[in-house]
Amino acid sequence: MIEKKYIDMEGVFSGSRIVNIYLPDDYNERRKKYPVLYMFDGHNLFFDEEAAFGKSWGMKEYLENNDVQLIVVGIQCSFEGNGRMSEYSPYDLNYCGEFIQGKGDAYLDWMINVIKPMIDSEYRTKPDKKNTLIGGSSMGGLMATYAGIKYSDVFSKCACLSPAFELCHEQLMADVLASESQRGTKFFMSIGSTELEQTNKIVDFTSYMLELCHILQSKGANCYPRLIPGGEHNEASWEKQVPAFIEYLL
Repeated sequence: MIEKKYIDMEGVFSGSRIVNIYLPDDYNERRKKYPVLYMFDGHNLFFDEEAAFGKSWGMKEYLENNDVQLIVVGIQCSFEGNGRMSEYSPYDLNYCGEFIQGKGDAYLDWMINVIKPMIDSEYRTKPDKKNTLIGGSSMGGLMATYAGIKYSDVFSKCACLSPAFELCHEQLMADVLASESQRGTKFFMSIGSTELEQTNKIVDFTSYMLELCHILQSKGANCYPRLIPGGEHNEASWEKQVPAFIEYLL
């Protein structure tokens, strides 16, 4: 079942956001506690009619049909101008000739210090690092990667689908190299072959993804890099990867 909350951004960012919270069907019949997966672009996860492009990840059906014992917290993104780019970027960017102020750290601080305590207080969660996951696609995939690197004391399992590494690979690599131990952290990283139209882009991206995974593993993390033949940059393609990253991370 899905519960909806309307969360005020409390001055960090403008307006309020819808948060979709998936609870296992037997949540109200049991007293057990559950791990929690926090996801970006929460409007795209569960219902086609809410998804930005009319197609969701179909996560509700997958979780229900496979009795996955997991709470999923999907937070809606900003729809104001380049607000999503700004919130989902850990670094300042020059994007298509326009300056984007990276507010990713402020956004993650809000997630960690406002959203997570609220979820942990109102639902039966396992709040420790081992049972706190984070995931997203595109800019959300970049943020999930960054969160696992910089906030590994909070998030231990990261689903990073089609991450926008090309926008900031040098900054991200510097943060990976400077990071402390990643022992106990897991990263699922994937990219679709058709997202990278030119052969050299496929080579460049996969080489970078493998290098990133190699460094993370040298610091104690477990990584699952994946090139998806025919994979595209859309929800229909990401839906097909839900079983793989859920099984790997859990």
